[in-house]
Amino acid sequence: MGHWCRICGEVKSNEKFSGKGHKTHICKQCASRPKDEIAHIDQCEEICGFLSQSRISTKNIRRLREMAASDHEETARLARIVLDVATVAPYKKRRTAKLALKRKDLLRELEESDLAYPYHW
Repeated sequence: MGHWCRICGEVKSNEKFSGKGHKTHICKQCASRPKDEIAHIDQCEEICGFLSQSRISTKNIRRLREMAASDHEETARLARIVLDVATVAPYKKRRTAKLALKRKDLLRELEESDLAYPYHW
């Protein structure tokens, strides 16, 4: 049984991790990537995590505003999309139905950015 790398998403053997890699869940191969690439992957995972929460809180909205001002273009774009979703439908229950009624354009953006599964609305 190995360990899971949070960057590449693979389960690898113990030998593929350094001493600090076990703790941070980053394999040696991914640890050699540029730091800004690792940060971008972490931020994208964080943004996707906001959509799976039952409620996007005001603290999360503050964090999304910080990410929307990011220098990385894709991170900023994803954060703006999720920030718009948080203002329209902060609660997960019936979120897609509310977006389909109020903001079909936002629902299409979610689908195009692979943040949500395509629905037939």
